[in-house]
Amino acid sequence: MDNELIQYFLKYSDEIRYRLIRILAVFGVFFVIFVVFQVKYIIFLGHRFLFIYPDPYDNIGAQALLLLRDHILPSGTKLLIIKPVDGVMADFYTCIALAVMISMPVIIYHVAKFVTPALKESEVALLKSIIIPASLLFFAGAFVGVYFIAPELFRIFTAFDVGLGASPTVSVSSFTSFLFMYIIAFGLSFEIPVFMTGLSRFGIVTAKTWRENWRYAVIGALVYGMIFSPGVTGFTMVIIAIPMIALYFGGIYFAEKAEKKFESSENPSGSADQ
Repeated sequence: MDNELIQYFLKYSDEIRYRLIRILAVFGVFFVIFVVFQVKYIIFLGHRFLFIYPDPYDNIGAQALLLLRDHILPSGTKLLIIKPVDGVMADFYTCIALAVMISMPVIIYHVAKFVTPALKESEVALLKSIIIPASLLFFAGAFVGVYFIAPELFRIFTAFDVGLGASPTVSVSSFTSFLFMYIIAFGLSFEIPVFMTGLSRFGIVTAKTWRENWRYAVIGALVYGMIFSPGVTGFTMVIIAIPMIALYFGGIYFAEKAEKKFESSENPSGSADQ
């Protein structure tokens, strides 16, 4: 088994290297831009024009992190630097996340080009049909988690802190890790309908199976919420689980439609003439 795996990678090593180099090249260009430059603007003839200007200390990553801080954290909450490198690492992680998000179409394209020759025509068609919805759902999930859910959670956390007489503060490293965790958690949770539809499209898992096992899906959503919730509190666990449960039932609906499409493709002529 190990020899087969080694032979496989040796056979496609040139193709893998080709795809990785192009992915890393695009990612690297955006990462350098986000680390080295900041976004500034000038007003000319009453119009605002944006441009980038070299400033590695107040770069695009730092600007994005400050925008998220102002949107998510309640007024009066302070970001703290616990270790000397916390600010540097938070800035770099933000730049990496931005570069990955901007490079995602290129990443998806090269991954799809690599796996396409090994797939059947029907599988290629399915892959093409789900790439865009899957990408959009991931970004939609990340947006919902960060823009709508995260501010409400921090308002609740701050209310408890103030009730205990504590000053609302958060370390910059904890804040950054929280953001990335929520982006991943909500982004992946929104992929549930795509995953269910794909399996039902090829008859691997029937829509009836999805429907009959909804209780296990609820338990799985709660476990997922427990893993990704900050502080592993019951409230945040439920907040993450509720959208997943709703998406699961939405996935059942789309799985039923995909199953019917699969059955019609398997029997295009329908029943034989009597």
